[in-house]
Amino acid sequence: MSESSGSDGGVKELPSFLDILHVNKDYEIWGLTIHELTPVIFSIIIISFLTFLSVIATRKLQKIPTGVQAALELLVSGLDQFVGSQLGKAGRRFLPLVGTLFIYILLMNLIGQVPLFHSPTNNLNTTLALALIVFFVTQYCGIKECGIGGYLKHMMGEPKWMAPMMFPLHLMQEFFTRPLSLAVRLFGNVMGEDTVLAIFVGFSPLLLGFLPFPAQFPMVILGVFASTIQAGIFALLTCFYLASAMGVHGED
Repeated sequence: MSESSGSDGGVKELPSFLDILHVNKDYEIWGLTIHELTPVIFSIIIISFLTFLSVIATRKLQKIPTGVQAALELLVSGLDQFVGSQLGKAGRRFLPLVGTLFIYILLMNLIGQVPLFHSPTNNLNTTLALALIVFFVTQYCGIKECGIGGYLKHMMGEPKWMAPMMFPLHLMQEFFTRPLSLAVRLFGNVMGEDTVLAIFVGFSPLLLGFLPFPAQFPMVILGVFASTIQAGIFALLTCFYLASAMGVHGED
């Protein structure tokens, strides 16, 4: 078990396969050490896996899907219903964005439960980058859908005499509170899960000394469940922010 640099007290974390390789940890690439590049490396691994899986699943499409194709079609169908329930008619338009965020974040969360792997979402830089993507897409779609005047009017709220108070509050919410809450919520939960998992690994090899399960086994099960929930919350809030910016709820 090691302590990550960058925090005063040190955050407990398990070693990754990068830590056991004979690599100079002080060696820098683009000004970043191997330890600082760990989230990027594991993100690239996940992206490569998803790309490979997509190619395999779509190489020979069948009218009656089986195997990987059937599983992925079931997943896409579920995400389509989920996004549609939040965004109405605009749901199909944003399915690629929200669906990709959900699957990508889910795998980034889950990979931390695999020995010698780390969750990229255990790093605030990763979650902040994801939150900024949602922020810029939300602002772009809100202005495109309502126009600059309509979007600013939406941010002034109702009744109109409250605009001097509501407008700065909405600006703070859009440009600070929402992106920060998206990033910190995901980062904090994943970091907490990984820290507790590392602590449990440091316990006795067997649960309570006599059950044939590793001490961290309950935390792995809980981590899988929590990882799925956190990916779902990020996708849900993305839908909510898009719907709010475009006035979809008002139409419904």
